[in-house]
Amino acid sequence: MNLIRAVVCVFPPFVLAACGVTHETSVLVGTPRTPTTSEQVRLYTSPPKKYTDIALICSDAAYDYMDTQAWLETAVFNAKTEAAKIGANGILLNRLGGFRFGGSSFFLLQPSLARDELVSGKAIYVVEE
Repeated sequence: MNLIRAVVCVFPPFVLAACGVTHETSVLVGTPRTPTTSEQVRLYTSPPKKYTDIALICSDAAYDYMDTQAWLETAVFNAKTEAAKIGANGILLNRLGGFRFGGSSFFLLQPSLARDELVSGKAIYVVEE
């Protein structure tokens, strides 16, 4: 009986974890800075007045058990976390879910046909808004 209880209590979280996939990638194009926190990283749809490029960044999330908004929030959180590791305080967005910003179209990860959400852009250090 204890074995059955252990399997019933322990197995479901592993099954749910296997249903989700996230990827975060960054490619340095500038000089990394002192790490920040994800809370300090802001999203920009248009360039601030003065900033420096640090990296190209991409994050995606795909979960079988979450809705599209939750996927997008997870992808944004992961992108902010990746940007913070290299000292960025902003992400100049190229793509956020189904939305594209600006004229460039670089992708470090191509979105698959599976249900997922993608965030891509430049990890930047904003000097002046």
